[in-house]
Amino acid sequence: MTVSQLRGLACGVVLAALISSSGCTRESLRVALTAQQRADQVQQAVFERQHEALCILLYRDLQRRLEQAGAPLSPAQCSALTEVWNDRDLIGFWSVQHERAKALRMIGVDAKLYSDQSVIDLLYKSLAAKAARAKQGLAAEAGYRVGQALSGED
Repeated sequence: MTVSQLRGLACGVVLAALISSSGCTRESLRVALTAQQRADQVQQAVFERQHEALCILLYRDLQRRLEQAGAPLSPAQCSALTEVWNDRDLIGFWSVQHERAKALRMIGVDAKLYSDQSVIDLLYKSLAAKAARAKQGLAAEAGYRVGQALSGED
């Protein structure tokens, strides 16, 4: 074997070792999940505050427009407006709850389907994916070597 061939073999072995050892450690996965959950909580809090502020703004704008269109609203009219607005909020809440329930059902179905897979199927899929990545890495290395050979470098 020539030095070039040995170097290529060593690169292939190192590449295969890197591919097979790739993945997250338990600690890095825990940190990533914690960070993502915190980001989700912050996003949800921002959304809820913005939603509340926009609803208040719309309510006040509606009340102002009604008053500009005619005489100032009587207490009974203001009360009716508030009741309708609260009913609108309830309908909006119902809609959000429906979407959440739908998402939870989908997640539940996905979780059930994934949990029903056998360990052998999961291991096969994992090994097949790693083998495909290794094959791509070896093909890239072979392409590099062919390019070197054609250009006269070695």
